[in-house]
Amino acid sequence: MLFNSATFLFVFLPVVLLGWYGLNHFGLNRTALCFLSAASLFFYGYFKPSYLILILGSILINFALMKAIKRFRKAAGVLLFTGVSANIILIGIFKYLDFIISIANDTLHTDRSFFNILLPLGISFYTLQQIAGLADAYRSNAKNYSFIEYLAFVTFFPQLVAGPIVLSDELIPQFADKNNRIFNYEKFTQGLSRFIIGLSKKMLIADLFGHIVDFGFEKVYWIDTASAWIVAVCYSIQLYFDFSGYSDMACGLAGMFGFTLPENFDSPYKAVSIGDFWKRWHMTLTRFFTRYLYIPLGGSRKGKLRTYLNILIVFLVSGLWHGAAWTFVIWGAMHGIAMIWDRRSFLKIKYKWLSGFFTRAFVVVAFIIFRSDNIDFMLRMLKAMFVYNGVSFVPELASCLSDLPEFYILTRSVEALMPGMLNAVYLLLITVLLAAAAVILQKKNAAAICTEIKEKNYPIAYAVYLAALLGMVVISLNQVSTFLYFNF
Repeated sequence: MLFNSATFLFVFLPVVLLGWYGLNHFGLNRTALCFLSAASLFFYGYFKPSYLILILGSILINFALMKAIKRFRKAAGVLLFTGVSANIILIGIFKYLDFIISIANDTLHTDRSFFNILLPLGISFYTLQQIAGLADAYRSNAKNYSFIEYLAFVTFFPQLVAGPIVLSDELIPQFADKNNRIFNYEKFTQGLSRFIIGLSKKMLIADLFGHIVDFGFEKVYWIDTASAWIVAVCYSIQLYFDFSGYSDMACGLAGMFGFTLPENFDSPYKAVSIGDFWKRWHMTLTRFFTRYLYIPLGGSRKGKLRTYLNILIVFLVSGLWHGAAWTFVIWGAMHGIAMIWDRRSFLKIKYKWLSGFFTRAFVVVAFIIFRSDNIDFMLRMLKAMFVYNGVSFVPELASCLSDLPEFYILTRSVEALMPGMLNAVYLLLITVLLAAAAVILQKKNAAAICTEIKEKNYPIAYAVYLAALLGMVVISLNQVSTFLYFNF
């Protein structure tokens, strides 16, 4: 079930909200938590019922290991190693088995067949959450939670499929807080506002730019330099608004239920360095790898060379976490090397605006590698970007906008009345879209907007703004698309 579907918006969400607050109203707190867990499992199983076997098995095993780690302290290290290994093996089978086979085939010149296993949704996210839970139990940071609390924590549907990556000590104590179980108008409206903004980012911006990106990659063998750069910039816009839109929706939904999730984005395209970028982009993933990989490896405590090695390991693992392909390994290595460069203060650019420009340019180029289906696509796109071969393909790239219902009347009218101006209109449209995105990216993000509106207290203008966004979203519901991070 997708957040941007009519089934979720008009059936699932209202029913679950009524059930949650209704049961809590009558003092059935534990029943309410069971209801929320069951609803979250239904939400997850709606994609594919067989996924439930995997996630429930993972939850049962990890919960048992957490309890064992806390009870048998002498064997805690062995239990932690067993638990982390089991989680890595689980995600390895579903995500990396075919990749390993392809490497073996290339190295050993064999021809073993692939398993073609379908990647279960959310496995990358809920696996990391449970690894963090095991590590916290080993460090005695995790409290003795009940099974139903742990089940609700892992399966809580707003963050289940694509994050943010929530830690147990952030969410489970909120379940026990009775104040969170009473309907709070302010929390609910703030959450609803955040949800609408996130939904708008996904459906009105990300999906629009995604149309250009998909068309460009379909024509990768004919693309020219100008078009390649347009596609690269459009993909960086699409990915940000798609994923940050999902995170905004997750935080907004949690707020509607009375809970708070950690922030996942903080205007990353305002970053002035790669280090600054990773403090703003997918912040909960950065936190996870810092806390549970970088610091255990030694962090920056064992000299410069070891620090640089640790940084490179973290980003290579981060690349592989996103997907089983050499393109993700290259993307991770690029960011690792850039982070090492960034730490050498004497090489930093003095002027922030120039540093920010190079940071964004680097991120855009790296995202083309991230988006490429294989090495061949990656090389063709990079060659087009950096070996000049003209601008003749730009009108055809821009013409893909004519397929969108938002521009159908305009483009058909121009085609009928002034066919000679059609290419100029296409170019004007794509220019306006890129300029509008650039302006939006420099404005305050969704979290800051909601905070400002709460503090300034101007509900009428705000209500009109949100109603307009919601109206446009409802009109676009016939074009439902999945979220990009469902693939990771």
